[in-house]
Amino acid sequence: MPTILEELVGVRANPTVYSKLDGSVKILVPLFLSLDVIFVRDLLSASLLVLVSLGFAILAGVPLRFLKSYMLLVSSLSVFIVLSFVLFTQVPGKPLFSATLLSLRAERGVWEWRLVVTDAALAKAAFFIARILAMILVATIFVATVSDRDVVWGLRRLGLPAGLAVSASLFFRGLSFFVSDFYTVREAMMARGVDFERTSLARRFLLYANALIPLLSLMVTRSLEISLALESRGIAPSTRFTTRYHRRGLTRLDLAILAVAVTATVLFAWWSLCS
Repeated sequence: MPTILEELVGVRANPTVYSKLDGSVKILVPLFLSLDVIFVRDLLSASLLVLVSLGFAILAGVPLRFLKSYMLLVSSLSVFIVLSFVLFTQVPGKPLFSATLLSLRAERGVWEWRLVVTDAALAKAAFFIARILAMILVATIFVATVSDRDVVWGLRRLGLPAGLAVSASLFFRGLSFFVSDFYTVREAMMARGVDFERTSLARRFLLYANALIPLLSLMVTRSLEISLALESRGIAPSTRFTTRYHRRGLTRLDLAILAVAVTATVLFAWWSLCS
């Protein structure tokens, strides 16, 4: 069954031992890794979290060429984070570079807007960048390995109500529908003579804003169709369905991978308390 990432962008994770894990384990591993983001407090722990997340991404078979597509996003965010720390805040530390950008004289003295680059500012910016990169890797692991079936039966195995499990599965299914509808609307606009490549950025923003009208209409139509399909199958928020036909015991591989993720979370929590 195709994963969420495959339905969204058509990228399929390579088959590995991770793909053989139980659906509940595929949900719990990214959950524990995401908790680690809360516990990191310094650049060293954040860097270790990036390495751990990257290791799980490689184990999950996530294509590295797909991860390269995130580098532009991370690079753009990195520039804004560094500028925010050197232009709008002055982090105490060893000064590396300093320059006055604007100076205004007033009755009570001189107000200066200075660009101050310190080692502490760069370390703090790198810390935030590492946390963002770790969150991207964890989210990629989840969407690249979990399918709709894994979401439903994995959440049911964890004891969540059937209505909540189906709703979570429909949420991710709705994302794939939205992406598909967006490309359909975009191709329809291009067929009518709209050139997105040669259009200015402001004009392109207005075109995409206008595209929200048919997208919202399609979302309402699809919501009605899905609700009717669920009603025809007798599925309601209070519906209870058995899991005995889909339940199997966790294998040693499931327990080993889950133990590694839990151990990493415990170690990062201990590091956070000790620092």
